[in-house]
Amino acid sequence: GVLYEVVQSFPRVEENVQVDSYVSSHRWRRHSESLKSVDTNRASMGQDSLEPGGFTDLLLEEGHDNTTQIEEDTDHNYYTSRTYGPYDSTSRDLWVNIDQMEKDKVKIHGILSNTHRQAARVNLSFDFPFYGHFLREITVATGGFIYTGEVVHRMLTATQYIAPLMANFDPSVSRNSTVRYFDNGTALVVQWDHVHLQDNYNLGSFTFQATLLNDGRIIFGYKEIPVAVTQISSTNHPVKVGLSDAFVVVHRIQQIPNVRRRTIYEYHRVELQMSKITNLSAVEMIPLPTCLQFTSCGPCVTAQIGFNCSWCSKLQRCSSGFDRHRQDWVDSGCPEESKDKICEKTIDTTETPLYSTTTLLPTTTRFRVLTTTRGSTTSHLPTSLPTEDDTKIALHLKDNGASTDDSAAEKKGGTLHAGLIVGILVLVLIVAAAILVTAYMYHHPTSAASLFFIERRPSRWPAMKFRRGSGHPAYAEVEPVGEKEGFIVSEQC
Repeated sequence: GVLYEVVQSFPRVEENVQVDSYVSSHRWRRHSESLKSVDTNRASMGQDSLEPGGFTDLLLEEGHDNTTQIEEDTDHNYYTSRTYGPYDSTSRDLWVNIDQMEKDKVKIHGILSNTHRQAARVNLSFDFPFYGHFLREITVATGGFIYTGEVVHRMLTATQYIAPLMANFDPSVSRNSTVRYFDNGTALVVQWDHVHLQDNYNLGSFTFQATLLNDGRIIFGYKEIPVAVTQISSTNHPVKVGLSDAFVVVHRIQQIPNVRRRTIYEYHRVELQMSKITNLSAVEMIPLPTCLQFTSCGPCVTAQIGFNCSWCSKLQRCSSGFDRHRQDWVDSGCPEESKDKICEKTIDTTETPLYSTTTLLPTTTRFRVLTTTRGSTTSHLPTSLPTEDDTKIALHLKDNGASTDDSAAEKKGGTLHAGLIVGILVLVLIVAAAILVTAYMYHHPTSAASLFFIERRPSRWPAMKFRRGSGHPAYAEVEPVGEKEGFIVSEQC
């Protein structure tokens, strides 16, 4: 029920949009040994937290436990999140001090800094991976979140968001409230600075930020949180901390031609624990591998990444069926094709394979894909669809260690060709014999064979004469009698 206005620089805003939520948010503990060696490439950009404008101007609450607070890695299917408490040095490193950045690159959005429930577009200078999709523009809202959807509508709080702290913030109630952003080519930092809740101004100001890095990591940093997030009222505005993504389905309305209705289905949501959001805390979310990163059939169907990846040859795309390209996936018949999960090129695994590793780096999480090859020490990802001839390349590799099954296939093929030749020869002999028999019968009409065929001819024969004096019995002319079957032989024979 919360509607946002969009600035005039936006294209036409979709009004006929229906939002449906089909959330599949799963949480479980995950083995994180592989993540410990990953270079985080912190977004602090070298700033010193002891400088003015850092964290030293805030006082921690007295009586707080002075121990390091780090929540275990939590796997949300698409992201692994880790929360750092206020006494952990990493939370300070993850905060980006915009005041120390280059002045010409830090932009204060005038409209967002002086309005309520407003959203504006921000273009990125790099491709940002979000749920496996690459984004080049986002929508920053005054309510403490970033909208990531391609279809712009007024219900921005429903889904497709990056929310460090979504609430009913109103930057227009204070002159000190601003919405700033900074883009250095590898990271975008959006900061809500000294913003107040519209329905409870006396609670104090909030200062927090969201950092989007080109490797897909998302960092939430919290500098000033005057009240527990769990106590913020959601009566007039949703209160959320986390991520969400959805796909759009276009429906045709039969009653009204040339009119379509867009329905947005939320397929996944990351909900972070609001009780962990305090002063000087931070959350780091590392993207996990998705099916969209595979560009060929083999690695797609054999991927072991926690998703049921399938390959669609028509779209040349690997997917689990639930991403932003859902409608193309269904319209192209990919769900039916994906049931087989067999690539056009079948790899023979009966031999001892030579393994080659291919390292894919869509995010900071590294993993390996094993492929099998034969007769070669190196392998390459196919750049085109395999053909039928590709499966016959190894038929003549006996000298290179090919299996004996190939030679057996050659013997079977040779036997087949020999049988075909024998059959053709037999057919030629039968035709030649028929021609010789016909010629013999023509020149020897009184032979046993000729008489055998003559006796079995139809009863209505034309008159025939036989020559006398040729050594053969002489027959009189044979004429049909009425319509009876048979012949009358002359008595003068």
